[in-house]
Formats: sequence, C-alpha cells, structure tokens
Amino acid sequence: MFIGIDDTDSERGLCTTYLAAVLMERLRPLGKIVGRPKLIRLNPCARYKTRGNAALAFELESDRQEEVREMALKTLLELSDFSGMNTNPGLVIAPQVTTRMTAFYRRAVTEILEIKDAKTLLDEEGVWYRGFKKGRGLIGALAAVGAALPDFTYELIAYRERSRWGTPRRIDAASVWRADALTYPRTWDTVDHHNNRIVFAPHSGDPVLFGIRGSDPQAILEAFQTIESESVERSVLYQTNQGTDAHILNGEVGNVKDSQSYRLRGVVAEPAQAIAGGHLFFPLQNGTARMSCAAFEPTKNFRSIVNQLTSGDELEVYGSVQEGTLNLEKINILHLADIVETQAPICPECQRRMESAGKGQGYRCRRCKTHAEGRVRWRLPRDLKTGYYEVPPCARRHLSKPLVRMNEEKVHPAR
Repeated sequence: MFIGIDDTDSERGLCTTYLAAVLMERLRPLGKIVGRPKLIRLNPCARYKTRGNAALAFELESDRQEEVREMALKTLLELSDFSGMNTNPGLVIAPQVTTRMTAFYRRAVTEILEIKDAKTLLDEEGVWYRGFKKGRGLIGALAAVGAALPDFTYELIAYRERSRWGTPRRIDAASVWRADALTYPRTWDTVDHHNNRIVFAPHSGDPVLFGIRGSDPQAILEAFQTIESESVERSVLYQTNQGTDAHILNGEVGNVKDSQSYRLRGVVAEPAQAIAGGHLFFPLQNGTARMSCAAFEPTKNFRSIVNQLTSGDELEVYGSVQEGTLNLEKINILHLADIVETQAPICPECQRRMESAGKGQGYRCRRCKTHAEGRVRWRLPRDLKTGYYEVPPCARRHLSKPLVRMNEEKVHPAR
C-alpha cells in the first residue's frame, strides 16, 4: 500500500510530516515500512499552501488493509488542525503507483491543479481516499504517492516533545555552526554565513525542532549528533525532491504563465531600479519580448549582484512568475557587456586633462600647446564574474537547487 497525506497543518501549528512520522510508528505492528518515506514539495506558487507546501507518502507492506485504513484515518483526525481556515486534509491509500499518478505528481510541482483533478483520477484508478472540508489535501496526497524522483536529496527532521510545543526552541547555536563546518557541502542551508543566521529551525509553534538537509545520509547523521538541543521526541530521515529544481520549466521570455517557474534566457535591457522597501527590478529582453525580473528585499546580499548588472549582460534566470514578474531564485551570467567611458585625453607633457579646442577641432593643452584629435575610450573593470549566483540560504525556496549541488565550473555558492 502507498499512503499519501497532505494539508493537515495550519499557520498556527501541527505538521503533516509529524503526522506521517507518528502514523508510520503506529502502523509497524500491522506491516513493514518499505524504503524511506518521501517528503514532497509541490508548486511553490500555490495560493493556499501552508509554509513549505509539503506532502508526505510512504510504502507499507501489509495484508491487513482495513486495519491500516482505520489507523491512518484515526491518526489524521487526531493530528490535523481542522480549525485552520485553509486546512483541508487529504488521505490517499493506493494499491500501486500508476503512470497516471506519476504524471499527476509532475503537474502538481509545476502547475496549479484543481481538487476535481485529483478526485477524478482517484475515482478512475479505483483508489481509496478520504478528503475533509474542501478536500484540497487530496491533490498533494495523490502527488506524493505518485512522486518519481530521478534526482533527490534527504532531510532529517527532528520533532519536539509535545510538552514543549509552542514554547521557544532550545538549540545551542555554537553546536549548529560546528555541525555546518563539519559536514558542508554534504549538508547545506543549516546556517547562513553572510547574514549570520541559523536557518534550519522554524519559529512557529509546530512540532518540528529542526531539519538538516543534504545529499549524504551519513553526513546528515553526523550533523544531527553534533547539534546540542532540547530532547528530541523522534526523528525521521526523508527522501525528498527539495533542492532539485523540480519546479523549473524551460521557457521563453514573452511566453510564460503566472504561478509557474521557469529557466529563461535573455539580455538585460536596463540596469536594475530600486523601489521603496529595497526591492530591485530590471527588464530581461529576448528579441522584441520583455519581462520584469525582481530581487526582493528578503534576498538580501543577492541584490548586490543584481545591482551590478548592466544593459547588454546576457543571462539565464531561474524563478517563479507572479503577476507577470519573475521572482529570481538564481541567475547564470553568460556574458558581461563592456562598460565604456569616454574622457578628454591627457597631455603627454604635463599629464593634465586637455580641453576642447572648439567644435570639431579636437583637444589642446593650453600650457604645453599640445594637440589631440578626439576623446579617449576607456573600458571600465567590472567586479562581477560570469557564472551562477543564488539567493542566500535565508531566502532559499525548498525546491530551488543550491549551487553546491551543481557541477558547473563557474558557480558562486551563497553560504
């Protein structure tokens, strides 16, 4: 059986990953958990998402189908926040994963789907499911069951003891920095060096104590054992599509849709302009088509890179489109345009700047009587280099692939 769960938490508390962790423990007497549970992030542009827009799925070998359904339903009812305005839980238990379910997962990561899309597929495939309130969680639950991960990473999530839910988290900061130093780049996004912040722990009242992301389960375990914190009730290592760019589609400037995420190529048409709040915008052009690209204030030091771009720079940009603007997650500078400045020539005798000798008469030095025909062109040096740049860890979306995972030659990872 393949069990999928989504949309059980709210902005106030609880957590779908915690529900899945508890359910797996409760189901062990009824069967065998196969492989690692999957933590699946869906389209980051989804309007009704709670925090990271995650859905959970795991496989269970069991011949006690009715008891499994009963336990799953009981646990969902117990550990869902039904008081949340946008909490609409969904539970799916499928006997197998079909090609249609896998295709549905791909759509759920890159498109905005309707509840009826999930229900229609579930009914046609003869899958047992339960949806509550509006049942929007059926979309994520079905997508998580169908998720195929040609590229994947891991996240170990540690959960708090129930008596501590809603209280300030007790995590020794120095030990977190030590864990990062020991395991980076096999783990990432635990801390943000540039902004001097610990970024792997939430601040909300949910059961999560912290989450360690990485490519190497052994390195993740090493980091976990290094970190000193309050007591952990339980921990689970998930296989996940986080950090894979699974949401990114290849697109073209002038042919994109809102609420989808793209990789686009073009040329900077004008230098970035700042608006109130510290947000930067610049137009990207390809042929006659243009669109606005934005580096918002939360992207912090990434904006200094965007601020150095000038007309003619050739880019590949990554990000999500909202209201016609692409919200930047990272950029690849393919070619830097020359910035040229012209000045009056220098007198070769006294090294002073010459003055105009009159319209069309070149330049002269009044003191030395030397003469030059025209202005001198200077190519100004640029601090920027070609290659990939990304937003810092404090601003990174779950699905966005960090540069530390990219095998390109010219990468400038944000730490």
